Amino acid sequence: MKIDHQPLFPTPLYEITGLEIDNEKLEKDIYELREKDPGAEKGYSNRGGWHSSPQNNNEIQEIFKPIIDAFGKIFPEMVFNPKISRIDFLSIWANINPKGSYNVTHNHPRCDLSGVYYVKVPEGESGTLNFIDPRPALSYGNNFIVERYVGGDSVPRFPVVGNMYLFPSSLEHNVGTNLTEEDRISISFNLNLR
Repeated sequence: MKIDHQPLFPTPLYEITGLEIDNEKLEKDIYELREKDPGAEKGYSNRGGWHSSPQNNNEIQEIFKPIIDAFGKIFPEMVFNPKISRIDFLSIWANINPKGSYNVTHNHPRCDLSGVYYVKVPEGESGTLNFIDPRPALSYGNNFIVERYVGGDSVPRFPVVGNMYLFPSSLEHNVGTNLTEEDRISISFNLNLR
């Protein structure tokens, strides 16, 4: 007998660790940015926190340079065929999520990949990044597969300082409530790639 496992419709999720970024400086710079930037208007997923105004392509401030520089190391190592050759569009912003803040379920339309980099993560329950299964028919109609194979209709990832996640921009996700007394700080971004 032979059993050939053939997963259909896989969803890539990349967890990048070991980036050499000065998070203490980044944290200080983000707090300084908040002093100058009132934050994005309504229409974003952040509830109770601060979401900087998005910065796009040539309008991006120096504060985000360490993240952009990291892309040059990350993209050649990603398992895409053909390989990523360039960034056609980049939108990037900072998030400060104090106690009680969270992000509602959302995705990032009209992009290829989205991502988040964790600058500061307080100890305790500061809010997991939860990815929602993109196949609603599976979650609504097949408990056998969901319970035994998928593991549920959402999959959490726990924030760790210095970690980055990259995922398809269409993948719905949310961030749980920060229950700690300290801010969770992250940088999020959207990419169109070639």
